[in-house]
Order: sequence, then structure tokens, then C-alpha cells
Amino acid sequence: MVWIILGIVVVLGAGGGLGYLWWRRKKKGEQPLIAIVGLLREPMSWDAAVLARAASRAFEADLGDGNSEGEDGFVAGAGVGTIVKCRDRWIVVNCFPQPYTDDVEQAAEDIDDVRIRTLFRQHTAWFSCDALNVEGRLSVAELTEWYRWLGRLFAELLDDNCLLVFLPEGDYVFPVNEDTEAALRSADPLAALVETDTIPISEVEEDDPQMQKAVAEARARWPEFVSAYEQGVGEGFCVKAPVTAGDNTEFIWILVTAIEGDRIYGTLNNDPVNLGKLKCGSKVSVPIADLNDWIYLDTQQQPVGGFTVDVVQKASQRKRRRG
Repeated sequence: MVWIILGIVVVLGAGGGLGYLWWRRKKKGEQPLIAIVGLLREPMSWDAAVLARAASRAFEADLGDGNSEGEDGFVAGAGVGTIVKCRDRWIVVNCFPQPYTDDVEQAAEDIDDVRIRTLFRQHTAWFSCDALNVEGRLSVAELTEWYRWLGRLFAELLDDNCLLVFLPEGDYVFPVNEDTEAALRSADPLAALVETDTIPISEVEEDDPQMQKAVAEARARWPEFVSAYEQGVGEGFCVKAPVTAGDNTEFIWILVTAIEGDRIYGTLNNDPVNLGKLKCGSKVSVPIADLNDWIYLDTQQQPVGGFTVDVVQKASQRKRRRG
């Protein structure tokens, strides 16, 4: 059975929505864990002196040197849990040289987004910045303030070893990319992280009847797209088609820059899962004959096309119900 990887365009020009890690469900009424978790490719840790310097930079404060207290607080401990105290805030930095869940493969099966699933399978360790001494239900403003503190410290510890950023409060997960650090340092890290989120990628069987019907409609109505594109009636003109690099082929959205003869030229509109050096913005060209779908925004900012999007979303929902 052949599977096709398909990126879902939810809103052109914006992030594709939040990913969810379904293995960590909270009990009803339970106080949410206010934390930012990094899933790591390889184990890592920091001693108290390194954390003291990182936290002092993050909070523009004097937190001592890891052995003695500073004017604004201190850092104490090492290994699994290190306490960071700055003014009236208490944070614990955890480091675990093991996966975030006992059965990585089983947890991965419950993740619908192919990109997140792939990165999750690669992680072998994790660290987190957790809020301490949090009592009762917090207001939105209080939560945002906590995430500002946690985000600034997490950003100081972030590097290329981190694959995914996970927020247990809400079960949100974000692939780490070039915008992640700035989002963590922003005034509203959660909202900023949402803006960094990539288009979700789901799987649908190649011979799925509904998918075949949607692709047939997209191809039959292709002249509508060409006419609108050539007349400039709309914006964000994208097509979906297979792109191959090495042994891997992914069906991916392409922002169209030209239609010439029997080929479509453009740039990748989202990052692929595994297409070598290709990334969002890379120039590609595909045969019109390989067209899988198309979509654009009309003059009223309403989407036109996107025939396969609903099929992919319904397939994703069925998978989650089975999970």
C-alpha cells in the first residue's frame, strides 16, 4: 500500500494550525502544568554555574554564580532538577537523559502530523522549564506573564539539539525552526509560537476513492486557476504536486511564479519532511500532468480550490478517532 504525504493549507500565507501530542492527556479539573519542554536529539545538561549565567541574561538580573546568591536571586542544584529563583518567581529546570514517554513508537503512532511524528521518533532526551509555586487557576494575563518568564529562560538554553517545543498546558507542539527563539523571547510566547507553526502534513492512501475524486476535479477545473492567475484575479496562487529528492517523494504545496508550456514553476510553500536540501522557499518546477490540487484567494479573500484539503482533514479525524 502506497502512502502520499500531503501538506494542508489552512489559510494561505499563515501557519497551518497547532499540532497535538495525544499521549499526555490531563485529568478533568487538574491544574495545568505551566512549562515549556524541549525534546532533544541527544541528552544534555547544565551545571548550576551555566544556568546562573543563562538565567541572569534571560532576566537581566544578578542570580549569583551557582554557588552563592546574587542580588536578585539564586540558582541551586544540578542534574535532574535545578531551582532558579529570580525576584518573586521560582522555576525548575529539568534534564532527563531518556525519552519523554515510555513507548516512543506507540506515542508516535498517535501523532497525525508526519513532520512532528518524524521528529518525535528522533528524540532521546528532554529538558523543561517549569513554573513553581503556582496556586489556583490563573487568568490569561497571569499565564502569559509566566510564559514570558519561561520563554526567556528556555530561549537561552535552546540550540540545534532541540527538535520540538512542547507546551503541556494545552498539549501544543511546535517544530523548532529559525523563528522559534524570537517567539520564545516575545511578549506573548504562545501566540508567537503559533505564528511559527508549519503547515501540518498528514497521510492519505494513494488509492483512496475520495482523494482520487478530489484530484480529478482539481485537474478538470485547472483552466479556472490558469485564467485567474494570468489575469491577476486573486493572490496566493498555489498548486500541490509531487516533488522528489533522492528516494523520497512528497506531495507539497508550491507558490506559483510562472506557468509555461507543460510545466509549473514556483517555490515550496512549506518545509518538506525529508527532501534533502529542499526547504520552504526553494525553487522547483513540476509537470502540469502531475497536478494534485490547486488553491488561491479571490478578490474577496475567499479560498478557491483546495479540493483535497477536506479529504485530508477527514482522514486525519478518522485516524484520531481510531486512536
